[in-house]
Amino acid sequence: MTLSGNLTVIRPCRLSCLLCSMFSSLAIAGCGSGLAQVSGVITVDGQPLRGGSGDTRVTVEFQPASGVGSAAIGLADENGFYTLGTGSKTGILPGEYLVTCSASRLNPSPTGAGAAGARRITDPKYANAKTSDMTFTVQPGKNEFNIELKSPPAAKPKRP
Repeated sequence: MTLSGNLTVIRPCRLSCLLCSMFSSLAIAGCGSGLAQVSGVITVDGQPLRGGSGDTRVTVEFQPASGVGSAAIGLADENGFYTLGTGSKTGILPGEYLVTCSASRLNPSPTGAGAAGARRITDPKYANAKTSDMTFTVQPGKNEFNIELKSPPAAKPKRP
């Protein structure tokens, strides 16, 4: 039905179908990035490694096992939950990855302005792809990888 020249009236049913079609097209186009979604929980000795709030920073990194391509990084929140991102995008390309994880506690500055440094609170072996012993294969779609760390070994007393 046409009103005065070029103005066309679209019936509500057709409008609904048109809008659904447009949103479906946008959703499909958004999924065309080829990036898989990766998330999980990081724990130490079975307890969530809490980051995101206060003075603790927990970082997880997935590095391509082939050495070619972009790494993906995630920060754990106050419940130990992380989601990976590559650059400004959420997700990671499917494939085999070497995984590292580290947590540090920020030391407050004596003046109260910012942090004076940080102290690592996880075993240093987990921060190195060669020693972490963690690998995951990311599949297309959604992936959940829970990362279970153990406390660092107690320091041996020095002998006199």
